[in-house]
Amino acid sequence: MTFLAPRFLQSRREAILLETRDAMKAAAAEARVQTQMLYDALTPEEKERVVVARVERQRARLKQQRAGFKRGFMMILLTIIIFAFIYLVVHARAHAQSHQTPIYGADASNQGSVYDYGKTQTYTDRNGHFSGSAVNNGNGTTSFYNRNGNFTGSAGSSIDRAFNFNRR
Repeated sequence: MTFLAPRFLQSRREAILLETRDAMKAAAAEARVQTQMLYDALTPEEKERVVVARVERQRARLKQQRAGFKRGFMMILLTIIIFAFIYLVVHARAHAQSHQTPIYGADASNQGSVYDYGKTQTYTDRNGHFSGSAVNNGNGTTSFYNRNGNFTGSAGSSIDRAFNFNRR
């Protein structure tokens, strides 16, 4: 059998808080009693107006709650749209970055690398030094440039370029 010791107050502050809470409960109960006595003293017409006013207050409170819920929903939706936009921007930037592809010779030795930037490709030798680039012009031709940046030639049909064949 266990002995339950009485609960002692830990501090004077806790005692004051308990007294205050009890006093507040008593004051609220007293206010309810006084309000009920005043309500009982009203005429039937006045009681009807009190009931109508209470119903209107409840409706206004519900309308205000619905407006708050709608505002909260719109904020959540806006947040989702912002995060989706940020995701798309980050995703698009990730694809704009280069992708390195190593180039191997017939004897399986590393000959250099190709960095693909979408419409532009750059070439490096096995030591990582720039050796040239190629640019897709988007009209069926590709232009080539050497390590000094000078134009060295192009590939693609001049007929296709002149008449924009196969242009979609």
